[in-house]
Amino acid sequence: MRMMIPKDYDSNSVTMTANNLLLLMANDLAEYIDKEMTRKQGVQWLATLKETNYAYRDFNLKDPAALLKDLARNGSSQIRQALNSRIERGFLKNYYDDINVLLGERNVWIHRQVQETTAELLDLVTTIVRVATPLGLGLLAECTAVKDSILKPLEDTISEVIMVPIPQPEAEKIAEIPAKIEEVPEVSPTPDIQISLSEIVEISANDSFEVGDAVTDRLLSHSYVLHLNGEIRNRATDEVLTEANPQSAEKLGALLIVRKPSGGRLRITEEGYLCAFFGDKWGYLATVNASEWFPDHLTNSTTKTEKGR
Repeated sequence: MRMMIPKDYDSNSVTMTANNLLLLMANDLAEYIDKEMTRKQGVQWLATLKETNYAYRDFNLKDPAALLKDLARNGSSQIRQALNSRIERGFLKNYYDDINVLLGERNVWIHRQVQETTAELLDLVTTIVRVATPLGLGLLAECTAVKDSILKPLEDTISEVIMVPIPQPEAEKIAEIPAKIEEVPEVSPTPDIQISLSEIVEISANDSFEVGDAVTDRLLSHSYVLHLNGEIRNRATDEVLTEANPQSAEKLGALLIVRKPSGGRLRITEEGYLCAFFGDKWGYLATVNASEWFPDHLTNSTTKTEKGR
């Protein structure tokens, strides 16, 4: 094991563990790429690349940000060929999208923009595993150890609770309890929502930022995916907003996909600022309130205060 696995997690140990995982991820990925490129082009492959390709003149393979950014954002990346042979052609886009998500996660951890919780750490582990598994990186051992160190104590606690005998009511008292028939309210079908340009303008009228403006507020331990059809999915549960909140989902999804046509990972702040990853930063995408979002993810009111840029 190349890192110390905490026995107890406070905010400091969560942060240290996350940064260690990110560093190991970058090291393992760089070593994998170096090995594959050496096999394909010889030991001087990187020196040759720097001499023949101006874009790589100052490229540092061991710089996590530079490495992940080149793989995720550069469609003509010269080092992608080290990975392409291991990823099925039909999954290449999804794989590089995952690397882009990992780049975004690295940024929020480095800048201490996330809540330092075990839930957030587990989410990072899941993201790393998605990138590391197809390549068989050694980091998977550390990811498993961290995951087990968080979940195993919880599983043991649950097992202990299950083993405790639950007192049963006496038979005569059971007979006294009348059978209760729950009335199921009629559910009216949700009418199709027709979205017009004027409606999109209307729901975006209260924006506190310009789209893409850097958001430096701390992000909640919830993360989502914006799909290309405008569907918004909770990454932790796979629940979609059209099921959780159909009244607002379609209009909100239409607005978000107009502003971020490529879709991708979404985050949210306590104030209800939805963020997407723009360039090298988490940037503003839209403002939502508790009544139009996933239940219990926000406690903010429906009235938003203007926030200076």
